[in-house]
Amino acid sequence: MRSWLLYGMGVLGLSIVLALLVLVRPLSEPPLDPPQADTPSATITTREATPAPSPTCTPSPTTTPAPTATPLPSPTPTSTPTPTPTPTVTPLPSPISTPASGPSTTTRGSAGTRIIRAPVAYPDAQLAGRIESHTYFSQITGKEEPYRIYLPPDYDQSDRRYPVLYLIHGWPYDEFHWDNLGIDEVADTGIQSGLWPPFLIVMPGADPDGIFVHTAGGDRSLEGQIVNELLPHIDAHYRTWAAREGRAIGGISRGGVWALEIGLRHPDLFAAVGGHSPALKYNLAPQAYDPFYLARSPESATLRIYLSAGDADWAFSHTQALHELLDSLGVPNQFAVHQGGHSDTLWTANIKEYLAFYTAGWSVQP
Repeated sequence: MRSWLLYGMGVLGLSIVLALLVLVRPLSEPPLDPPQADTPSATITTREATPAPSPTCTPSPTTTPAPTATPLPSPTPTSTPTPTPTPTVTPLPSPISTPASGPSTTTRGSAGTRIIRAPVAYPDAQLAGRIESHTYFSQITGKEEPYRIYLPPDYDQSDRRYPVLYLIHGWPYDEFHWDNLGIDEVADTGIQSGLWPPFLIVMPGADPDGIFVHTAGGDRSLEGQIVNELLPHIDAHYRTWAAREGRAIGGISRGGVWALEIGLRHPDLFAAVGGHSPALKYNLAPQAYDPFYLARSPESATLRIYLSAGDADWAFSHTQALHELLDSLGVPNQFAVHQGGHSDTLWTANIKEYLAFYTAGWSVQP
């Protein structure tokens, strides 16, 4: 009996020793996950929207947001990039008066395009001259086409003949574009103060769904409409200085391309041409109507040429390229860089400078 007790105690003791050995033996640790690579910083990519066709108010290049980067526990400091030099900006001319602004309105073109009417820049201004709306019949479109015309303060009291400035609106605006920007108020004030001689301003309208965007030049285009129809109509119905020395043409955006094309193709009809933020980047024309090709004509040197764009304007680079081409060809031209983007605000702020250019050749009249 005693031997069995001793035997049992021995077995129990051995079991306890074996159990202790198992419990105190170290366990193997599971393998760690491989270290994760640093999460790359979020990248912002910039791309330009591709309009078809280019509106005057083509939006600035849009920014595509990238996913938010996961913050790192201890980010490594990065060096501050060297600032990009700011381009030289032509000083803004002092405005004749401070423009106000109001809401824009829209209508529809023949094919449904929204026609934007710019906010009125000088809603309370009273003109010493006057502005009127009229139409003329176009054989090209087969219908009456609208235009606005500014008549200077002494038009009804004089028998003199006046120089004429033709101004083409942008896309998708209408014949009210330049008017609402304040061209008539600025001209009126400048004429009354003796800054400029009296002159007429003709602002033709063009359907944004028609030949304004679907043609590039020639007799069946806006060029033919202005040169062969509107210009003779104006000379027949108003006391104009009907010679190239008494005419200038300019335009905004798409209208700026038209003005350059018409002026460069007809230096016998116009002495001065201006392109304000011309949409040369998007409105690409066949060679016969392309301002970059037309500038190479020897007759281009007989014109006074003015180009302008904003320093944040999508039209800036191509406007500058045309300026540099003219310089390389020895063709005199002015290139003004203003502060701002492709907008009504930019053009309103610089109307006084535009008019100073156009009127510079009109100090002597017949």
